[in-house]
Amino acid sequence: VTNARAQPPTITPKPSNNRQIIQASLTDAFAGAGAGALAKTAVAPIERVKLLMQLQKSIQNLRPNHASVASAGTATIHISGSAWNVARTVYNEEGILAFWRGNTPNVLRQGGAAALNFMLMDWYKYAIAPILNATLALPSQRPHEDRQKRRKIISSFLSGGLAGGTTTTVLYPIEFMRTRLALDLGSSSSDTCKRMYPRGMRDVFCTIWKTDGWRGMYQGYGIALYGVVLYRALHLGGYDACKTELLYRRQKEKKGVDLNASMTMGERFMIAQSVSIVAGTICYPIDSVRRRLMMQAGQPCDARLYSNSIHAFQRIFLEEGVKGFYLGIGPNLMRSFGGALLLVAYDVFKGMVRL
Repeated sequence: VTNARAQPPTITPKPSNNRQIIQASLTDAFAGAGAGALAKTAVAPIERVKLLMQLQKSIQNLRPNHASVASAGTATIHISGSAWNVARTVYNEEGILAFWRGNTPNVLRQGGAAALNFMLMDWYKYAIAPILNATLALPSQRPHEDRQKRRKIISSFLSGGLAGGTTTTVLYPIEFMRTRLALDLGSSSSDTCKRMYPRGMRDVFCTIWKTDGWRGMYQGYGIALYGVVLYRALHLGGYDACKTELLYRRQKEKKGVDLNASMTMGERFMIAQSVSIVAGTICYPIDSVRRRLMMQAGQPCDARLYSNSIHAFQRIFLEEGVKGFYLGIGPNLMRSFGGALLLVAYDVFKGMVRL
């Protein structure tokens, strides 16, 4: 029987002073922001195709209820078929740069989200550590190292979920504007199909604010909060937990392995890619519902298809089946490369940043 009381119950080493905490947090913020901006810009074309496929039902319902478009009698661009057909339609109708439409708020959101996620994740680890450390003092027959490893994994999942929820609350309006711009089909110079928001973020903000106020910017927030806590717990926490598991196994086999430098870039990317695919697939139905709710902002109440997230789940399932929740899942799996790139790039940027 192992006496856990004789072992030093530490999980996460806490910086010794406020200056070190601030310095570590700023390092995480800069590394996360740089990694997020790089990853999102790289996969922006795939992400726009994914959004157009995922929300094709909402596009069909949106324009007929938009007063300025209806009065102008403009035509619409029809989105249907495979990801290749959607990409070809966007290229033929809007040009190559249209694949990056909405990328500015996306970079702002993702850069800020990555910075806050990684920074807050460490903060939440420090907050959770005393509670988990206290449980190590309880008697147990398990080896101390195994108990310590398990609590590190729990800490990773909890801190990842809490960081994701906090970030979503702060940056949700930017995510809302990014979604509306990505679904803004047409061209400012076209006579047959003009854009709804030719001036970008300013037009989205002013239009929604006039009709729905600040609540319009938070359409779908409730289901988004549940989804992002689950996704970040699986994504950030899963990546951290898998690294911890691999390094502990390696340390157990070979004594004296450096836990901070014993993983190659290829190993990091394989773990990150696997975690991104699993997390994205599990959370995709929640993402579909919250984006459909986003697309209803600015519409009259009687024209909205869904009254809330539960009604949206029920109606989508009855009318479209399970397939309706997974429209655009193919491009989303390709986009998971960006999620893996984000996690690995963060590790690289963090090593480069010196404050």
